[in-house]
Amino acid sequence: MKLISNILIFIVLIISAHGMAQSEALPNDSMIAYFEKAHAEFDINGMSIIILKDDSVFLDWNKGLAQENVEVTQESVYNIASCTKAFTAAAIAQLVDQGKLNWDDKVIDYLPEFKLADPYITTHLTIEDLLTHRSGLGTFYGDLLWYETQRTRKEVIERLQYLPITNDFRSEYGYQNTMYMVAAEILEQVTGQSWGAYLSEQFFQPMGMNETRINGGALEETQQIAYPMINQEVVGITMMNTHAAASLFSSTKDLSIWAQMLLNKGIINGDTILLASVVNDMMAPRMAKKVSGLRRMSGAQFSTYALGWNVWDHNGIKVVEHAGGMPGYIAQVTLVPQEDLAIIILTNTLTGLPTALEMYILDAFLKHENNDWAQKFLSFKQRGDLREKTDSIKRVESRIPHTKPSLDLEKYVGVYEDEMYGKAQVTLDDNGKLQMVFLPTKDLFFGELKHWHYDTFQVQFADPFLPAGYISFSFDSRRNIQGFKIDLKSNDFHFFNLEFHRVE
Repeated sequence: MKLISNILIFIVLIISAHGMAQSEALPNDSMIAYFEKAHAEFDINGMSIIILKDDSVFLDWNKGLAQENVEVTQESVYNIASCTKAFTAAAIAQLVDQGKLNWDDKVIDYLPEFKLADPYITTHLTIEDLLTHRSGLGTFYGDLLWYETQRTRKEVIERLQYLPITNDFRSEYGYQNTMYMVAAEILEQVTGQSWGAYLSEQFFQPMGMNETRINGGALEETQQIAYPMINQEVVGITMMNTHAAASLFSSTKDLSIWAQMLLNKGIINGDTILLASVVNDMMAPRMAKKVSGLRRMSGAQFSTYALGWNVWDHNGIKVVEHAGGMPGYIAQVTLVPQEDLAIIILTNTLTGLPTALEMYILDAFLKHENNDWAQKFLSFKQRGDLREKTDSIKRVESRIPHTKPSLDLEKYVGVYEDEMYGKAQVTLDDNGKLQMVFLPTKDLFFGELKHWHYDTFQVQFADPFLPAGYISFSFDSRRNIQGFKIDLKSNDFHFFNLEFHRVE
């Protein structure tokens, strides 16, 4: 798939929009050529990159499609996914600085009904714990609760008590999105404002982040929306609901303002948005993590989580960054305060390329050994694609032919419930085909149940970024259907934890 033959290189930003002068050090041809080559090799839809250096725009580069026949620009708006967390953390840190919250305040002091599976953690979990991934919940546990759900935030939080505690409280890192929802609930109680209204009033409006929106539902037709695309065809935007961990939509132009403010210790265009002490607090390590193999390749000696930011070192130099990924989008925001350097990369393609380009840019500016990160990641991608293809072949080969369901199809009709997630419904349509819908996520998790073998059925949910799942029904000794489990491979959504029991 080839997206577009022309390269759009934007070297100049409107100075008044940023309050920054254009860097005299123009990007060298080899960096631009590297981006162009990687963009083609990774089959990227659209990508926007801004690099800031020494209070100036060093490079503004955009290539590919935002939607059919519409090219990306610095104002193209992408879902920035987990890069949202830094804004939520900044809001909470601001409230702490104002004395309206304390880092060691207990969650239950603000949300008396809050409950996790472990009573001790329930009564001792603090505001700081919420933002630093040390709650005892495993990585991505609970994400099925909030993703495109029909439930309110309060209803999602009420169900956190059904998630298993898999990690050691405060000593074991487990990346969590649901805890940021809890933080937003506390913010709203303390300020009397919605999370989105507070961010708009404190950050977006005073800084002139005019394209940034709190969720996909707030996007306007007049905006340059970078849509998720598959085979150059636009698919629907997710993150239509507000979520303090992942729902912001923004552009490289807006995020460059945000990044420069942080590099300036809270000041942009002469206005103080955050106190320097708040910025320093946000970037101070709070939770130790294992140094990944990727970071070790860059010479990293430590890896930690701060408040909405990862903090590690690139060959001895402190790096503050966060990546984010949601269906159809990847975002990367990286700060190197010591070097007055910021890197913002947004794409409407699910790809590892933003991290590869981040590492390439860091090597270039920090004068580290130059690795061909794009080629390394391309090799990772090719091996992953091969694994997926091999797994798909094995799945087909394991299918047992000439079988049929144990019961007539109408016997599978009913309502099923998982204690944590909630209800799913199986119906028989007018054409005699079984249909399944996960009710809390009914606009996305629905599809036809196609017989696979015996009492296993294949389902392809409406979410185009999820692979097919396999629903296997279980029976009691009298051959009455008890429930089902779903085998659906996803790194982000733990379908394997769901166990539905028939309730109607």
